[in-house]
Amino acid sequence: MGKVRYYGMALIETHKNLFLEECSRLTRLVLDCLQKLEKNPTDLDTIDRMVNAADVIRGGAKFLEDVDLELNSKMLIELFKGAQDVKDREKELKMMLGIFGRLVAKTHSEQILLEL
Repeated sequence: MGKVRYYGMALIETHKNLFLEECSRLTRLVLDCLQKLEKNPTDLDTIDRMVNAADVIRGGAKFLEDVDLELNSKMLIELFKGAQDVKDREKELKMMLGIFGRLVAKTHSEQILLEL
């Protein structure tokens, strides 16, 4: 019975690591999209890519039980879903840039610590 429990825990840990890597990659993608939207607020492809990435992040954050990341992703989705032009959401864009900028910096510093 102990081996089965260990295997299950190891499998969960493997999945958590995969979700962490994917959320980290997608968080950087969201930040890149937000920076692009600062320059071109009517880029529908970038808005769509950003909202889709945030939706995947929200699911991963739920699995990882990261409430803050889940809430930030949900907020981004609600703010920009269906947006045709981000100029109307300039204040929200700057807020999300700050939030996702800090998230990227945080995950980057955590990855450095893991590599040491």
